[in-house]
Amino acid sequence: MIVCSKEYDVCDQDSLSSRARKLLDQEIEFISNPCFSDATAETEILGDFDTSSSDTGLNHSQMTSVPGSSTTISRLCRAEVLSAEEEQNLFRRLNYLKYRANQFRSQLNPEWVTEDQLDRVEQLLHKAQLVRDEILRRNMRLVVSIVKKCMTTGVSFDELFSDGCLTLLKAIDKFDYSRGFRFSTYAYHAISNYAYRKIANHRKERAKYKQLPPERSMEETGQVKNPLMGTGTWDELSELLNESIDTLDEREQLIVKSRFALGKHRKSLTFQKLADQLGISKERVRQLEQRAVAKLRAVAEGTRLDLIRDLVCD
Repeated sequence: MIVCSKEYDVCDQDSLSSRARKLLDQEIEFISNPCFSDATAETEILGDFDTSSSDTGLNHSQMTSVPGSSTTISRLCRAEVLSAEEEQNLFRRLNYLKYRANQFRSQLNPEWVTEDQLDRVEQLLHKAQLVRDEILRRNMRLVVSIVKKCMTTGVSFDELFSDGCLTLLKAIDKFDYSRGFRFSTYAYHAISNYAYRKIANHRKERAKYKQLPPERSMEETGQVKNPLMGTGTWDELSELLNESIDTLDEREQLIVKSRFALGKHRKSLTFQKLADQLGISKERVRQLEQRAVAKLRAVAEGTRLDLIRDLVCD
């Protein structure tokens, strides 16, 4: 029994050490303030902070993938806009919680740490996350407003909304409430500037596409796609893909035709070759191909076009 107890203690200490190392590896970004070191700071800033009252009702994964329906937009805009005082109190609380968590974390020794020490740091970070979520929720109306103004035929609501939420989160982490100006002004410039840059980049990409020689991808040499696929199957697949290719935008069409060698030549371009032609990264070409294939699959559902799956899964 004594041996088992010692083994249990060792395992328990290893678990605590692992938690401590994760906390030490974690980056805690906060905007410091002289008032944080005051003896009464904790009472004045945190007061009767209640962790159960800061439920956003919408997690981050939902924020970055929510569809642009009128019902969803209405739900996102329900939260009241923060007053100047509420805004300042929330940002002061957010940064103070991170400040305290960082203080206690600096005292951790992975080789000898107690569960109470770890719980204290983790609870502070959890409370900080709840405050951050509350700021996010109360500013969603701003994101939706900017996205609706910037939306174009080439850049969808969903795409701009997802990027807008991420930009808002970054703005929350970098905002210094002590400077005296409103967060909404700071966030508005950050989100709108990002949206306009994204639209401008999209237009540049379209302009580059239009300058490419027609059917260039079919004349280039490159990898052979599915060399073991019979000629008859390949020709049928090419014909079926051509029937649904109009559901894609111009850039997606170019990528699909080039990658799957639609036409009389059974040659396909590499991601790098397409990236060089379009002036974007190789990873971006891969993402666009995946998006185009997803659209084609949706069109293919329940029809002869199910053969697309045989091509894209090889």
